[in-house]
Amino acid sequence: MNKYYIASILWASLILGLTLTPGKSLPDVDLFSYDKLGHAGIFAIQAYLFISGIYFDKKSVTFSILIGLLITLVYGAGIEIAQEFIPDRGMEFMDLVANCAGCILGISVFYISYKKNWQ
Repeated sequence: MNKYYIASILWASLILGLTLTPGKSLPDVDLFSYDKLGHAGIFAIQAYLFISGIYFDKKSVTFSILIGLLITLVYGAGIEIAQEFIPDRGMEFMDLVANCAGCILGISVFYISYKKNWQ
């Protein structure tokens, strides 16, 4: 298991702990709020770490990105669904959109960071 997988698992655990902890209900916010930027940021990091882990296990770039994107998106959606069952939490569609935007940002950073290694 490479260092990116370990970091990805630790980061995913932190996300899970923070997002599934019961809390006070928050008011609805629009896409460009700090809350949505936070969602995008944490999922950008998650996608980058997970995709890097797959890539450094000698997988192709395309495979790494597709599998990393799929797993990270499913993880983000799963958290949003699980929040529906947590006291004082709830599923929010715009959180899911922000999670997806973060995944795309993480893929972009990965692609730019490692592009020179592919040539």
